[in-house]
Amino acid sequence: MFLPVYISRNGMLVPPAQASVAITNPAIYGAYGVYESMQVHGGAIFAVKDHLRRLERSAQLLDLPLPADLPTIETWCRKIITANGAPECTLRLTIIGPEEGDASTAYVWPQAPTVFPRSYYAEGAPVVTFEGKRFMPEAKSLNTLVSFMARRSARAQGAHEGLLYHDGCLTEGSTSNLFAVHDGVLITPPGYQVLAGVTRDLVLGLAERAGMQTAETPLALTALPQWRECFITSTSRHVMPVTTIDRQPVGDGRVGPVTRRLMKLFEERFAREMNGARLMADSG
Repeated sequence: MFLPVYISRNGMLVPPAQASVAITNPAIYGAYGVYESMQVHGGAIFAVKDHLRRLERSAQLLDLPLPADLPTIETWCRKIITANGAPECTLRLTIIGPEEGDASTAYVWPQAPTVFPRSYYAEGAPVVTFEGKRFMPEAKSLNTLVSFMARRSARAQGAHEGLLYHDGCLTEGSTSNLFAVHDGVLITPPGYQVLAGVTRDLVLGLAERAGMQTAETPLALTALPQWRECFITSTSRHVMPVTTIDRQPVGDGRVGPVTRRLMKLFEERFAREMNGARLMADSG
């Protein structure tokens, strides 16, 4: 098991046992807090500024004051990677809402990097649907009960991910964003229905620059049989093909050309940013 040596609490390095939250904190009984998960590769944090801007947006939606400005929080993130000697990890950043009279608290710590079976990328991952809707879907808040239940349901059915649907429309995965190819158009649910993932937004930009037609539109469950391709995106997954939904094939049941092209474009984008970040670090 990957255990951090230190956890950052508002920039101070403390042992994990001291990074505690009081049972009376509103984060415990009210899920009052926000979080981000970031990929660290070669000691560099991928799309760190995008993640921190989303953190700030989530906090604004919850009327949650941040304990410091974004450049300071970014410094805390980089410091904890070095302190733990964790150049390859998933970095967790959680802002816990303040108790009355206190300030918010930022906790940052590294976790083991998430690794998925290679077969998911070569042959596609199986997913299932789950009826539910996250509260305030545009915010990455600590209220993740519906997502937890969707993941549990997926595991019970031998699937990789649970796709949420509400009022007849698919919205997002329990920990991912959803894309499909329908009538030659790359479609994804609109931002007001989902958490706008950092990877989601990067993929949309890559698709548009590659000349693909894209649209943000509600994804009706009834249109599923007409989809030619499907994939999910997230910080840890990057672009992951989906070839079965509720045990039914998507399109011809194989990873399609649009998905393969976007997988390639995203990995090239990831490699460029990580190489650039390492060069900057070496020159500094």
